[in-house]
Parts: sequence; structure tokens; C-alpha cells
Amino acid sequence: MAASPEAKVRMLDSGEAINAAFREEMRRDERVVMWGEDVITMESPTAGADLCTRGLFEEFGGDRIRDTPVVEAAIIETAIGAALAGLRPIAHVMTGGFQMGCFDPIFARLGTAYQEWKHPGALPVVVMASVLGGAAKGADHALSPEALFMHSPGLKVVMPSTAYDTKGLLKTAIRDDFPVMFYTHREVMIREEKEAIPDEEYLIPFGQADVKRRGEDVTIVTWSGMVLRALAAAEELAGEGIRAEVVDLRTLVPMDVDTIVTSVRKTGALLIVHEAMKRAGAAGEVAMRVAEAAPDVVRTLKAPIRRLAAKNVALPTSLRIERRLVPQVGDIAQAAQDLVQESM
Repeated sequence: MAASPEAKVRMLDSGEAINAAFREEMRRDERVVMWGEDVITMESPTAGADLCTRGLFEEFGGDRIRDTPVVEAAIIETAIGAALAGLRPIAHVMTGGFQMGCFDPIFARLGTAYQEWKHPGALPVVVMASVLGGAAKGADHALSPEALFMHSPGLKVVMPSTAYDTKGLLKTAIRDDFPVMFYTHREVMIREEKEAIPDEEYLIPFGQADVKRRGEDVTIVTWSGMVLRALAAAEELAGEGIRAEVVDLRTLVPMDVDTIVTSVRKTGALLIVHEAMKRAGAAGEVAMRVAEAAPDVVRTLKAPIRRLAAKNVALPTSLRIERRLVPQVGDIAQAAQDLVQESM
């Protein structure tokens, strides 16, 4: 459900867009509750999950929003119990890396509950976390775990790159009757540039990629914070006469393969970029899904599908070293340029 073109808008950043989504959904449905690490801001200007929960405790009170101890497994297990009791919990596990402390309840409990239990039904849990790439926070904070949770049968995986997408997808996630992994990204959250967000309600359906930039020469498929870098790389490529099309998947599960195939059929070249390490990363799934869905397109590609991702190591607490391990704007531009040249 999209907002009407004449809807009034406000200029918001991603944190403010998340706050608006929380506030709207908690007002709309009293079953929506929230708890997790550092979600109550109170009087502190620096507290709160990426500042996106500011003011919620003051409006909704301690029965609906609570801080928890730093015990990630308990955060998820209590969310499962609350969902079974009829609530719609949003569980904050501060970073993607911290989700390793609750991997079993997410992957094996949330991810299989719909078929494991004697009376399967709705299990509306949103698990939120941030990926802190580009901040030299080390492996615990900067881990991009999307491929791990894509492998769990019952989880949806959402990774937006803009404030507009973040709000629309988050409202969809909160209304979903089954578990959703929702990842914000530091580079998206700290952008100074604000976006026009409609005051009128809008939802963005899962499984619909968005072409963020049109092009004819090469398709760059990516998601989350890497969309920003891919767009910057596409701008550089334009100066070299290369027209790159940037496809933002927005959701990895479900995945919009049709939009990728349509783009690749036009450009004849596919580069998949992600921040997570290369080995067993989501790029392999994207490539295989394209090959399965459109073998005729793959056979006629001008060059083999290429992926660009982080090196197969844990990220350090050194920004200088991290920049050498994770794809940067120049790396994406160079990989796309090489792919185009190989296509000639």
C-alpha cells in the first residue's frame, strides 16, 4: 500500500523514520510491545537503540517497552512466549554479531516453530539489530549475519538502505504473522541527508526489489549499506561512460529474482556486492537463483557472474584495515568496470 502522490511529507532520517513506524504501529495495535538492549532513552540524549526509540517509553509506558539485561537468548525466548500469548513483540538485539548469543532460539525455535509445534499458527516476532560496518567496531558489532538466517526455513530477512524503505518495510514486518529479521545499517542510520517521508500511511511489501539507478551496461545487485556505496560507484562509472544499474533487493527472504533477471537480461552483466564475508555469503544464493530462474539469460551473459564481498576474515577494530577488507566505492567501481570490459 503506497502513499498517495499528494500526501504531505516530513523530512526524516532513518532513525526518525523507524521511530515514526514504531509510534504508528504501537498506537494502531496495543498488542505491539518492545524490549531489548538499550531501548528506553529516558532523559539521556545518547541512549536508545540508534536513538530510534526516543520518546516511546514516555508515551507507552513500562508495560509496553522495557530495557532488558544483556542476555540475548532471554530477549528472544521471552519474545517467543509473548507471541504465543497473543502479543506482537519487537525484540532488540543490539547488533548482528550479538545474535550469535541467541542463535539457537532464533534459528531453531523461531525459524522452525511454524512446522515443529503441534498447533502451529501465527508467531509475530520482529528481531531487530544493526550492522555496524564502517565503524571499526570489530567482529562482534560489524558481523553481517544475513546468510546464516537465510538458511533457517521460517525466517524473513529484511535489510533496507533508505529511510523511506526502512519505515515502509518495518511497518510491514510488525504486521507480519511470522518471524522477521530486520537489520539496520550504521551507514544508513548516520546519513545527514534526510528523505521525504509521507505522513500518510504506506507499507512496502516483502519480496519487491527496487531499482535505485537505471543503467544499460552492468547490473549491480546489493542491499543495506552497500547500496549507498554502489550508487556512489555508479556515479563514478558514469564519468567513464559506463551506465550501471543498481538493484536494491531490500529483502533477501523473500527474494525478488524477477527484477534481477529483468535487469540482467537488459545489461548482460551481473555483479553482486555485499558487506558480509565472501565464502558462503548471500551472493552465491543470488547467483544460483538467477541461474535457476533464467538459464537462457545466464547462457547469453557477456561475462560470467561476479561477486564482490569482504575477505574471509573477522573484521578488526582498525578502520584503516577494515577498509582494505570490505568493499569500498572504488572497489565496486573497479569490479564493475572490469566486468564491462570483459563483456566487450
